[in-house]
Amino acid sequence: MFIKNIIISGFRSYREQSFPDGLSPRTNVIVGKNGSGKSNFFAAVQFVLSERFSNLSAAERKELFHVGSGRPSLSIFVEIVFDNSDGRLVIPGRAEEVEVRIRRTVGLKQDEFRVNDRKFSSNEVHQLLESAGFSSSNPYYIVEQGKITYLVSMSEAERYQIIKDIAGTKVYEARRDESKRILEETELKQEQINHSISQLEEKLRELEKETAELKEFQDAEHEKKCLEYCIFNLELENAKEGLMKLENEWTSKKTTLSKNQESESLAEQEIQTCEEQLAEIGRLITRLEAERVSIEKEISALNTKQTVVELDANDGANSLYRADKEYEALLKENSDLDNALAKARNNALQKRQMFKKSETIAIESLAEVDRMQKLVDRMQEKRNRNKLFKSQAERDRWIAKEISKNKEIIDNARSELQSVEKEIISLDEAIKVRKNTKDTSHSVEKVEKDLAIREDKITDALRKRNELNLKRRQLWQVVHEQENVSKQLEESLERTRQQIERNISYEIRQGLQSLQEVLKEMDPNIRKSVHGPLIDLITVEDGFNTAVEIIAGNALFNVVVDTFDIGAMVLEKMNKSRKPGRISFFPLDICKGVKKNIPETPECSSILSKISFDDRFSRVVTEVFGRAAVVVSLEAGLKFVKELSCDVITLDGDQLGRKGAITGGFIDKRNMKLPVYAKEKNLAVALSEARKKLDNLCQEVASVEQTITEVLNELELLRAQNVSIERRADEEFREARQREEHILRLSSQKETLLLTKRTLERNIQESLEMNDRLLEESKDKFKINWTDEEELELEKLSEELASMKIKSASMQAQPVHLATEAQLMEDTVQHMERRKVMIGNRIREIGWSKRTTHGLDRERDSLKHESTLLNDRLSAIKKSIDTSTRRKQEVQKKMESLSLNRLSAALSLQEKEDLIDKTQVQRNLLLQRREEALNKLRKLGVVPKGSEKYAKFSLGKLMHHLKGVNDRLKKCSHVNRKAIDQHTALQQSSNELLLQRNSLEEELKSIYDLINHLDMKKDEAIERTYKQIQYQFEEVFKELVGSEDTYAELQLVRSSSDKDEDPYCAARIRVSFGMGTIVSELEQLSGGQKSLVALTFIFAIQRCDPAPFYLFDEIDAALDAEYRTAVANMIQKQSEECQFIIATFKTEFLSRAEKVLGIFFHNKVSRIQTISMEEGIKMLKQVALADRKRGRDVEHHDQISNG
Repeated sequence: MFIKNIIISGFRSYREQSFPDGLSPRTNVIVGKNGSGKSNFFAAVQFVLSERFSNLSAAERKELFHVGSGRPSLSIFVEIVFDNSDGRLVIPGRAEEVEVRIRRTVGLKQDEFRVNDRKFSSNEVHQLLESAGFSSSNPYYIVEQGKITYLVSMSEAERYQIIKDIAGTKVYEARRDESKRILEETELKQEQINHSISQLEEKLRELEKETAELKEFQDAEHEKKCLEYCIFNLELENAKEGLMKLENEWTSKKTTLSKNQESESLAEQEIQTCEEQLAEIGRLITRLEAERVSIEKEISALNTKQTVVELDANDGANSLYRADKEYEALLKENSDLDNALAKARNNALQKRQMFKKSETIAIESLAEVDRMQKLVDRMQEKRNRNKLFKSQAERDRWIAKEISKNKEIIDNARSELQSVEKEIISLDEAIKVRKNTKDTSHSVEKVEKDLAIREDKITDALRKRNELNLKRRQLWQVVHEQENVSKQLEESLERTRQQIERNISYEIRQGLQSLQEVLKEMDPNIRKSVHGPLIDLITVEDGFNTAVEIIAGNALFNVVVDTFDIGAMVLEKMNKSRKPGRISFFPLDICKGVKKNIPETPECSSILSKISFDDRFSRVVTEVFGRAAVVVSLEAGLKFVKELSCDVITLDGDQLGRKGAITGGFIDKRNMKLPVYAKEKNLAVALSEARKKLDNLCQEVASVEQTITEVLNELELLRAQNVSIERRADEEFREARQREEHILRLSSQKETLLLTKRTLERNIQESLEMNDRLLEESKDKFKINWTDEEELELEKLSEELASMKIKSASMQAQPVHLATEAQLMEDTVQHMERRKVMIGNRIREIGWSKRTTHGLDRERDSLKHESTLLNDRLSAIKKSIDTSTRRKQEVQKKMESLSLNRLSAALSLQEKEDLIDKTQVQRNLLLQRREEALNKLRKLGVVPKGSEKYAKFSLGKLMHHLKGVNDRLKKCSHVNRKAIDQHTALQQSSNELLLQRNSLEEELKSIYDLINHLDMKKDEAIERTYKQIQYQFEEVFKELVGSEDTYAELQLVRSSSDKDEDPYCAARIRVSFGMGTIVSELEQLSGGQKSLVALTFIFAIQRCDPAPFYLFDEIDAALDAEYRTAVANMIQKQSEECQFIIATFKTEFLSRAEKVLGIFFHNKVSRIQTISMEEGIKMLKQVALADRKRGRDVEHHDQISNG
């Protein structure tokens, strides 16, 4: 199910709007300028689906109408078209609809819903939507502007209310309120019935008071009065005597009880100490076990790494041994090769010189042979031409033709010669460039030096890494110990605070808490005028806590303020805020502080002298304690209370009032407030210092870890630099070899070209000579016959030529032989040079491999050292665990013994307490009898005449006479004849009312049971919803942050009292973003992190109660870039299952949108249309540019205003 189309007509800034090509069932992103109508678009959707626009006044309806040019519309409507192919929306009577159209139309006096053209009421539409997954208790499928900010700034109580709403507690609360209303009506009926019963009982008592005749009644009454006076007086004397006797017994038993109580208290303290020791030992063993497991894992990983390094080191050692052998052989071969290469170069040079010399001779000889050959050839050609041509003209034509051919040959040869010369020049320049190229290769010594320097740095880095790892491990041990100390202090402080809560009444604690909340909202000057409760402002000497606490009572928690007006202002603020609890004030301006003059003696002293306080509060402290004295015993108290006419109190808390009242008895010292309050202060200070120390240690650990990371980075960098240097050196050496080989190739090409050049020059010269000869021959006279002289000359020249050829042939063989030998020698030199280069490279490689092997050795030694440290620490931990286990067993045995002793002492103490209680009951009974006797005597008034005759009668005889008098008085009851009938009728009415009252009591019980059942169901719903949201909150947070070591917790805070209807009162969020960050409260995060947590909370709610589509309006406004990307990825992933319509000013969502919609605003009319992603990005850039320009304009305007 998803939204296919939204049709808007006349709603706010939209005159007519629809989406002809429909909306994407996955992700739709809307972009546009501020004020273009994005919020109005979301409001249009809420106008149909949300209860936000459910109850509209006429003015509110008018504000929804579009205001623009043209004729105003009389009604507006918004229609949402759903794709219902999954059948999620079930319309009554039309369940198979694949498309559902929900339209809401509003006029000035009209507001109606239509579903597929059928009229529906608002409630029916909301029920239809709720059946499809749009829960009214979870409105977070639409997230408006500012919703993220609201979630960030909301209180923990409001966050808890959201969880309650999602759990559907409103239904339970509505039924509970209805039950309470019925309960109040029933209780009112019960009260009326009780009132009627009391009236009937009163009338019955009046009827029973009618007696016999008046005279007989007066005589019997007078005698009765005399008897009663004697009986009451005798009872009074007996009560006084019994009181004196019980007082002595009670004092003795109380002294014994105090001693036993102190013994039990000491045993209790020892047991508590043992429990704390057991808890501490347990935490220590747990920490040591965790550290043992961690170290064992480290040792296992280290052993694995050590095995790998050991194998590599062994392989390296074997390789090093072979490399050393090869290194020595290569050095020897290199030395021998140097000698052989020098000798071979010398021999090759000599052989090349011999070749050049022999070649010069051979060339000269060959040139002479060639000259003679040409002369012979010319003469033969001349002889042949004389035979060939018939006339001189024919000969001259042939000569001219030959001269032309030769010129053409000369021109071609010269052109080719120029090309060859250019190539030779180019080769010379290339050879010169190669020879003049700067040698950029590092020398072997420089490379070795650089590598050695970095190896030293690597060694230092490894040593520093090991030292830092050891330091970090030691710091973690200290941190764990400090955490143990902090945990122990927290538990002690929590136990102390729980004891304070037990010792102090709930109303007082709630009042003090409400005071602190109100003071945070008031003016700082007022806060300075409120000094806190009296118990925080005084310090009591040891041994006098009981006396001070009994004297002050709840006045210890009265708040001291400067003036009465300050107290009235604070109280008024609390009442206006409806803060719970009870609070009382001590205004300093109206406290008189009257002090009683009490002499300081060993038996008596002023209790004020045992209290330390600031002089500013002297009047308040004097007002409370200035009229009381502390004495050593009740006997001394009886003495001083009469002498000083003031209240006195013993150290055990027995108080004697100046008017004669005696109060006291057994006081449980464990319920005293002053010692516990002082202990709570000391523990809070100690815990604060412990946490501060723990924070400092954690910061130090973080600093060490940062340094370790830097050292590891430096180590990796140095190793990478070594590899880079070696690689660069190899490349430079290879380039040098390639350059030399290239020069050799170029030189060979040059030699070939020089040979070609000489050949071309010789050919040109021969052609020129041929032309000269032909020109000379053309000048000679044409002879048909060859002369004998010429023939003889030709023969002579031929003989000389043959002789010269034989001689030249022998000369030509010697240079060829020498050239072959020289070439062989030069090839040998080149082979030796290549071998020398190979040997040098191999020697350098062996040197680098040695350095790698040495690095492995260092790594192996480092791992061995670290393994030794870890094993030593593991042994120490195991020893500590064994010691702690034995210590735990000893403490457990001691605690068992103490528990048995405490049980025995408690039984004994209970027996003594029971005896004291019985004595106290008897004492109270005697006091009651004494008071009753006194009251009866007072009621009798003056002593009746004639009572003296009964003065010596015993109590039994007096009672016998009194019985007789009473019998006589009973005889007077027959005077009223109708009394019995009246009594019977009234009694029957009373019984009927009693039956009605019993029936109402059963109804009340049923109502209370129903309320309890509803409370239980509501609590179960809250717990279930909370667990789901908490789980999804953790999963979504991990997915958004992108780290597995994150921490996210949504914690419910329990109510401070069981009287609250809800077991919880708030929902607290605590998160950690991983990478060593601490766990933080929501208030401690940055703005972007808070927004991410708020979005995490929204996504968790949505996953617990999913909707078919979601509308988000600028939810990424306050997010950081990395978190916007994470949120966009999550939405893209979830869009496979539901639809998203998102408005944004950021580009992250655009890249993941299936459809991009742009909002344009012109002439007060908004228009939405589909645009490309590039257009959307361009629009967002324009918006950002406009926002920056607007910000600069505002800043400039502010500067002008301030200037």
